[in-house]
Amino acid sequence: MSRIRTLVFPCGAEAASEIAQALGRSVHVELYGASSRDDHGRHQFKRYAMVPNIADAEFDRRFAEQLELWGIELIFATHDTVLEYLAPRAAQWNVRLVNGDPRSTRITRRKSETYSLFEGESWMPRWYRDLSAVERWPVLLKPDRGQGGQGVTLAHSRAEAKAALARLDEPVICEYLPGEELTVDCFTDWRRRLVHVGPRTRERVVGGITMRSHPHPCRDDIQHIAQCINDRLLLRGPWFFQLKADTVGTWKLLEVSCRLSTGSVLQRAAGVNLSLMAVQDHLLRDLQVLADPRLVLVERRIVSIAEFAYSFDTAYLDFDDTLICDGAANPQAMRFVYRLVEMGKRLVLVTRHAGDVCETLRAMRISESLFDEIVHLRNGEPKSSCIRKPAIFVDNHFPERLEVSRHCGIPVFDVDAIELLFP
Repeated sequence: MSRIRTLVFPCGAEAASEIAQALGRSVHVELYGASSRDDHGRHQFKRYAMVPNIADAEFDRRFAEQLELWGIELIFATHDTVLEYLAPRAAQWNVRLVNGDPRSTRITRRKSETYSLFEGESWMPRWYRDLSAVERWPVLLKPDRGQGGQGVTLAHSRAEAKAALARLDEPVICEYLPGEELTVDCFTDWRRRLVHVGPRTRERVVGGITMRSHPHPCRDDIQHIAQCINDRLLLRGPWFFQLKADTVGTWKLLEVSCRLSTGSVLQRAAGVNLSLMAVQDHLLRDLQVLADPRLVLVERRIVSIAEFAYSFDTAYLDFDDTLICDGAANPQAMRFVYRLVEMGKRLVLVTRHAGDVCETLRAMRISESLFDEIVHLRNGEPKSSCIRKPAIFVDNHFPERLEVSRHCGIPVFDVDAIELLFP
């Protein structure tokens, strides 16, 4: 079976990182990334292109040309506004946009339209067309087309609300919900069956992105809300909604989105790869979900990537306290070694190891065949004596790095730097 040529756009968004990790090694997918700004997306996607912003008059033409050049079949949009923009255009470009129904993307992009669609449901918060209708303070004011808590203001009085309204573009006035907040990751298949409903907590949020999350039980009230949304919107693929508890603990809807959530990594950790499910659904396959209930927590952090302008053929690697630490292979360093192998680099092990290097490699379960050459220095020779440029050198010992740097003029790195260099 040929791989599905799949584009992620914009590929520098946080949700794009989740899709890249979820699909990057899939045998079903050939993954591409596009972005309208120079960001870390180009490090995450081997097949990458810059395209204009969707507000640019040239966007449609240039984007269509890129789709044709790459032969794209499936697109993941990672921003709600981009998803809404692409939805009515995807058909004319002969591609399928994941969860790209034009009506659904328009309604879910605007809280006012979402609230109007579900008005009267017991799980809807009170919302007011203007301040004169407010019955109880405080109230929450937020942008109609905002996301992730951006631009949200709590107003305790009419005066505070007026000041906030002056700062907001297309504001929505809602009931204040003081309780716990949940995100519920969902998946609807090509038959419109709701095949997955996965609530999770939002315990530490940075810039609207959940950094700490626990799975939450999917009780009947949450399942009911998910089914109601699924019944009234045309959905296909991953989507999510957010809930918050009111003063008596009843779940109320905050917003719905037609895209994959950034925090859906929790679902993938439990065995539910929503991105891959979207690809399988594109192939009209019947889906089954096998979620492991033993997953208890996902913690996220900022990941750093370094870039340096230097081409090399060979990597020279120290052994003791570099490839092995505390009597075992260093997993971080070994990942780096296999990444170099994948890149087609020549690997040379350079060591002053006191024992038999090959015997120690076997004891550490490191294959000798990883290395194109093993140089065992026994008579105090400088490590620079065996290095041929262009190359890089990795060693935990500063005097060794200093000696190589001075005599060879090549990049030298300590062990802590390698995870930054070749993600």
